[in-house]
Amino acid sequence: MINILIVGICIAMFIISVFMPQLYYYFALWPNLFTNMPWQIITSMFMHADITHLLVNMFVLFIFGTYLENMVGSKKYLIIFLISGIIGNLAYIAYAYLTGDYNPSVGASGAIFGIMGALAILSPHLKVVVFPLPIPVSIRVAVAIFALIDLILLPYSLKTGIAHITHLAGLITGLIFGKLLYDRMDVKYY
Repeated sequence: MINILIVGICIAMFIISVFMPQLYYYFALWPNLFTNMPWQIITSMFMHADITHLLVNMFVLFIFGTYLENMVGSKKYLIIFLISGIIGNLAYIAYAYLTGDYNPSVGASGAIFGIMGALAILSPHLKVVVFPLPIPVSIRVAVAIFALIDLILLPYSLKTGIAHITHLAGLITGLIFGKLLYDRMDVKYY
């Protein structure tokens, strides 16, 4: 399964970067260096800032990514993952130039938000737990909550250290992919 491979690559890259921190310079997304190192738009998705960042992202990716891959197949899943992450990273670069904040970005969050967006369309009644809510909610409600939080915190990205624009752009990309796939599916997952 592609999702397991992606999780494995992320874990391997994190372990390697602990022993070779200079990889961060080459594989993180530096908005002002993107034209000289364009591969960063992809490699940054497989890098993570610290162990908590890695564990949270890999937990969410494992759960939702496996579910989506089983639903749409490995090829379509990989396309959703990569394109959502790339669009999220392009949005981050654009936002960096608009705000003058050229801090590097790492993580699979844009791709993960794309996966959640696709699931919100393809399997809208899927129940998920959103901390600290005490009851499961539909993935659509969860996605709406996450989008609202990111919209509210977007102007504070420098303070939060979170690429909120990447989340939002990845989510929108996933919603679009979800709608395109839903319209072509014979069996609806309601």
